[in-house]
Amino acid sequence: MNKITLKLVLVNLLIMNSYGQSTTLSDDPAIIKKVKSGASKDIKESNPLIEKRTLPEVEELEVENGRGFGLHGTFSYLDTWLPGKMGLTVSYGDEKRTYELAYQKASYSFDVIIDDLGTISDQRIHLTTRSHTWESSFNFQYGLYYNKFSAELGNAYTNLLSSPHSLIEVQTLGVMWGVGNKWRWKSWEFSSDWFKIFWPIARLGEESEFLSDTNDESDKDDIQELIDTVSGIPTFSLFHIELGYRF
Repeated sequence: MNKITLKLVLVNLLIMNSYGQSTTLSDDPAIIKKVKSGASKDIKESNPLIEKRTLPEVEELEVENGRGFGLHGTFSYLDTWLPGKMGLTVSYGDEKRTYELAYQKASYSFDVIIDDLGTISDQRIHLTTRSHTWESSFNFQYGLYYNKFSAELGNAYTNLLSSPHSLIEVQTLGVMWGVGNKWRWKSWEFSSDWFKIFWPIARLGEESEFLSDTNDESDKDDIQELIDTVSGIPTFSLFHIELGYRF
């Protein structure tokens, strides 16, 4: 016989016994209250239908703190190698941790004002996690990134060659780390990453038409130094902002 059944039997015995005694249950309301409250508590614990009234509160809490997808537009004001990067981020997670896949790109043409360089393009893809350590807007971000730097040499170099433009392309893989704040208003999110650093750990590939086309050792050294700098020196991002919607 379990505890609930035992209490129900005791209630029935007390009621039956009250008919043959001068002191009835109605004479001792404290006993009635104690027995009924104990039995009622155990019945509620064993019967989920009785607790149905609390389900909306639980469901609302789960929706608010549950996992979901997000889509954000991004802009990096100060960034290397090129500032003003724009892109998109897709995220998945909850209030404590999110996982993000981001793409950003900046492209500029300098051939009008600088003879050495034509069009420069800097693209970055990173897969990271964002952790709200203290369950507040402040967060850490860390993960892996892929970077592709492309440049077309300007007239100062290409006038010496038969081709009008000479392409330089460097691809690197590395790790990143950053800190920032993210605020949420209903389903809208705004974040500002105050500082990010991207540390290259491997050069995946490089391409330079100029190195194979020219015989000028000085020019070769200049271009090789550019390739080594782009692929070997850490880059950073300051004041990276995101605005998006969480589904």
